[in-house]
Amino acid sequence: MFNFRAFSSALVILLLTPLSAHAVSLTLSGNSAELQMDNTQAVYASDSNGVPVLITEIGMPAPGGGVITEVGVPSMMPDGRVIFGAETQPKDTKIKARWNIFIGNADAIPSHRIIMALNPKALAADCSPAFKGDPYPIADMDGNIAFMSIVPRGRDALFFYSHGKLTCMAKAGDKTNEGHEIAVLSFGSPQMGDDGQVVFTGFLGESAKPAGHHQALLLASVTGGVTELAVEGEYGPNHTLYQRPFGLPAALPAPLGIMVAFTAKSPSGAALFLYSGGSMARILPTGTLTSVGPVSYLSAGRPGLMADGTTAVLAGCARVPAIFRLTRQRLDLRIQRGQLTPFGTELESLGDPVMTASGAMFIGATDSDDHEKLYVLSPDDAFFEVGESELIYRIAMGAQKHHSIFTGTLTVNQHGDFAYLGGR
Repeated sequence: MFNFRAFSSALVILLLTPLSAHAVSLTLSGNSAELQMDNTQAVYASDSNGVPVLITEIGMPAPGGGVITEVGVPSMMPDGRVIFGAETQPKDTKIKARWNIFIGNADAIPSHRIIMALNPKALAADCSPAFKGDPYPIADMDGNIAFMSIVPRGRDALFFYSHGKLTCMAKAGDKTNEGHEIAVLSFGSPQMGDDGQVVFTGFLGESAKPAGHHQALLLASVTGGVTELAVEGEYGPNHTLYQRPFGLPAALPAPLGIMVAFTAKSPSGAALFLYSGGSMARILPTGTLTSVGPVSYLSAGRPGLMADGTTAVLAGCARVPAIFRLTRQRLDLRIQRGQLTPFGTELESLGDPVMTASGAMFIGATDSDDHEKLYVLSPDDAFFEVGESELIYRIAMGAQKHHSIFTGTLTVNQHGDFAYLGGR
């Protein structure tokens, strides 16, 4: 069963001390009240009408036989399908349950809603995943898939699956193009651009300068190797010294190549950075004055990102959570704690924002009735709950018909298709 301790506002990297030569995984945390998500057992995704549909859940049949015994964090594909990892128990209970990658289609009939994503014949002896947990798969507009797992010898690896062929883009022990050894890959961090480009975070080994393990933002491609975009202990734009932790990156394909937004700590606090056209810019440091006070905190979750460079980020101002949008150096307050929902409750805690190509912003939030819900802020400032076509709720549906939602797993593509984990 998918089971973790969570805060509902942001994703951060769980660092182990001392740092071991194994994968760094992700936990969900932030500034809001702690939640125990023991009832998270299902994957939901939007259909062509924008209505959440059950894709699969624990106990349902798995493709090829057996049943689903655990579900992983989903990711929306550009074509509106959802990709996710899940653990399945074969019919023969003597065979150990194992993880695999599946694709779900909310518009398919329930019995044909999920299929296996990987062709077993694509697995090669020198590049074969040994799944030990959620691989956090992602996909691009061409249907290429990237995910992380360990290889049989126990090293972390970033895999790339394209047209039935599986390759290892990066492994622990490989060297970056700058000559540093990759010590650890951060599971759950990858994001994809075009042309087989994958951005992710990890740690560089003892060969990094200055000596020691250093967190890094890395860009991998099948043909171009692994390039360092930002490294702890090195200086970035505005003579900003990168420090850990690095937040989860958001990435999109853009005319000038992959575009990446992420947050990182610095000696003066933290900052939001944007990588575009081959260069890095610091676009929002803590201390920036806003209409609700100076920015004192930036979330380590993924920022929202649009192909024109517009970003959105969860921040804190005088201990008040707020979401800001930054467009062409203009900073706008979009949402803050205490704001009324369409149903008249108040927003209490906020999740990290996700942007679509239209400029719509998706947000997971907990309201003053302690309900976790998904909301959309449209480009013209209409604010409504995800899955509702009207701003006034259809009260007749009744609360008993609403499933629980874990807003920290919200995933949205550029067209506004969405998915998340929840309960029944």
